[in-house]
Amino acid sequence: MKTSRKYLYLILALAFLGCKPETQKVETEKPTESKKEIVEIKIPENVDNDFKVFLDYFSKDSIFQVSRVKFPLKVMEVDKNNTLESIEKTISKTEYTKLDFEYPKNALTRAYDKYNQKIKTNGNKTVIEIRGYDNGICTDFFFEKLNGKWFLKSWNDTSD
Repeated sequence: MKTSRKYLYLILALAFLGCKPETQKVETEKPTESKKEIVEIKIPENVDNDFKVFLDYFSKDSIFQVSRVKFPLKVMEVDKNNTLESIEKTISKTEYTKLDFEYPKNALTRAYDKYNQKIKTNGNKTVIEIRGYDNGICTDFFFEKLNGKWFLKSWNDTSD
């Protein structure tokens, strides 16, 4: 009987010790405000002399990009309800989302969304042709040089 009492006391002691609340301090991260890093990009005065230089800044700087889009922007896109027809869509300044024409090195070798991007300039007009490989991507972006400055005028997206 004495042996079973010892075991009973031992079990009770372990139970009480096991249920003891932890007093360790746990470090928690305090939520902090997310701060966006603002990077000022200096646009050179001769940005419009070479279309590729213009396009680089157009892709990097959203404020510069919006200043170089002719609004309201009239674009052609495939009708989502009827894939056989294109419809004209008008995009206002508030509806516009930034475009990025930076052509990644792996654009033709990646597993999904492979595409090629060609820039064709003829005088004061340039077309950027984006063609996918086995994925239906097909978009043309139309730029025009007006009063010595390049502007995005429109696009035609026939991607399916």
